[in-house]
Amino acid sequence: MKVSIRVGFRRDDPAGPLDGVLRECHEMGYDGIELMLDPRYPFTSSGTRGSRGLWSSESITPELREQLRESAQRHGIEIATLSADWAWGYAQYNPRLSQWERGVELLRSDVNLAADLGARAILIHVGESQGSWEEIKSIVARVVEEGARREVKIGFEAGIFARTGLGGLEALIRLVDELNTPWFGVYEHCYWPRRREMQPHEEIRMIGHRMVALHSSFPSVQIDYRQMLQALREVGYDWYWVFEVGWEQARQSIDDWRYIMATYGA
Repeated sequence: MKVSIRVGFRRDDPAGPLDGVLRECHEMGYDGIELMLDPRYPFTSSGTRGSRGLWSSESITPELREQLRESAQRHGIEIATLSADWAWGYAQYNPRLSQWERGVELLRSDVNLAADLGARAILIHVGESQGSWEEIKSIVARVVEEGARREVKIGFEAGIFARTGLGGLEALIRLVDELNTPWFGVYEHCYWPRRREMQPHEEIRMIGHRMVALHSSFPSVQIDYRQMLQALREVGYDWYWVFEVGWEQARQSIDDWRYIMATYGA
């Protein structure tokens, strides 16, 4: 299994908006990154208009895409996944799923950016927008269509789907099964113990072969990692363990991950 961390662009890196991040990830021992597309990070820190920076895939030129690929190759770090975090803000202004026509265009653009950067999967969601089952199914199907064309798997984050008002993990699994394509599945992120529902090994077994990728919060002594890793083996998942943590926790996260794998991974 490989390990990666979710990161965003940096404002004033003279070598490129990801170069310093990739260099530091390599120094810490990460195999890859998840590129976060989010207008809040870090380009709005000054609070001034027009400071949002390169967050939208539509704003990333062919020249910059080539620069990002070159930086990743130079530092030996894979841009493994992308995450469409701008969806939170979009949903605030478009609280109904019927308002997601433009959102679908942006998600499809993100899929193309993922493919251009060599990523194999992308995390999507629709924030807290709500509507009907047929609406969410149509939104996802159109994004997955582009994913199939560009050979990028689409993963809907497990812990966010319930915000659609259409059900939790069981409903997301139903959606995956109804669409019935190898290009769509569950992007697992178990929020135990913050949300005292199912534990990670229980969710993983429930998701089974539908898992696209695995998000992880900062390691916790309350998680049974022996059972979690056993469940991952049972469902055949051995790709990336993706940390969604603050940058100040990046080094401790990978150190703890090494301990978890050395202790429970055999």
